Amino acid sequence: MILAVLLLLNLSFSHEPVPTLEQVKEHVLTYPTIVKLHPPTVHFAISLPFATLISGFYFMLRWRKLEPVVHLFSLLTLISLATAVATGYYVHQSITNIPLHAEAVELLHMHQRVGFVLLFIALINFTLTLLYSFKKNPFLAYLFIAINLLLCVGVVYQGSLGGSLVYDYSVGVPIK
Repeated sequence: MILAVLLLLNLSFSHEPVPTLEQVKEHVLTYPTIVKLHPPTVHFAISLPFATLISGFYFMLRWRKLEPVVHLFSLLTLISLATAVATGYYVHQSITNIPLHAEAVELLHMHQRVGFVLLFIALINFTLTLLYSFKKNPFLAYLFIAINLLLCVGVVYQGSLGGSLVYDYSVGVPIK
């Protein structure tokens, strides 16, 4: 009986505020809305070069010419990388007044430079698909595969830079 009374008293007092804790107002770092557009566009820019590479390998291993699906994937890769670079550029411009670690700023600038290089490589790759559609030279197909492989390696490196910015330095993440 005494145990039941003690339990009831304990339950009734458990939700009262403890006088030793102070209520501290936390400052939340907020980012512009454009920051939310960058991750979805980047995920397309990561996956489409690999889809282009796989479809290019498939058609070359079957001893066929590069089919229109490869041209479409190459165009989509170029568009997705252009969109990712554009949103990344606008994000970079809109977060210049937010304080970041010196290492994060250096990594951010490297991330931006690599993005522009990857966009240029995607443009070369798309140009190769256009050239191949007019002139069915097997050398152009092999060059397309080699440059697309370089693009995929660059995208993986770029993803590791972006992941390091987000997970190591909380860039683009509202933090308290």
